[in-house]
Amino acid sequence: MFNLIHAIVQNYIENSKCFSIVARDGITTDQFAIQREDVLFVKASMSVRYVKLGIPAILGSISVAKNLDYYQCKICREIPSIPDTERVKQKLQKLRVIIIALFLKLNKLMAETESENSDKYNKFFLEWNKYSEEILITTSAILIGYQQGRTETENIDTLKDTMKYLQISMSVLDDEISQLY
Repeated sequence: MFNLIHAIVQNYIENSKCFSIVARDGITTDQFAIQREDVLFVKASMSVRYVKLGIPAILGSISVAKNLDYYQCKICREIPSIPDTERVKQKLQKLRVIIIALFLKLNKLMAETESENSDKYNKFFLEWNKYSEEILITTSAILIGYQQGRTETENIDTLKDTMKYLQISMSVLDDEISQLY
């Protein structure tokens, strides 16, 4: 069975190479695009002006995606300066894995909708938005709190619904991240 968490850790987290996932944000340009093409991502883009007519939820998706991408890049740049003994380091790494998993789900939706605009896909994008917004709020609270010197109190174990949506296990994620430190 394909282990998504292991693949994300192996391809993006272990090597500590920071990268942006969103190539064109759909806000400052008409195109919303993921140009990354590798083991897990495929190139996908959509014309926001055209797609929003059939899939209005895409407008929320591009806004959340832009912010999630900002945070996953920021976490990647911040991680080397955090001592391995600080618990927040593992939490941030877990959040980055979850963010990348969400982007993989979005990437798949984008690739599928290139050939079909429908209410069905609007529902899928609304669902993605719901879970992605939850991760965005949690990630920003933990990262900003850490940067401001506050003891982090956010518990990512509360993200059970998001993990279920992504079909990934928190215990597997814990195991993969703990092997890094």
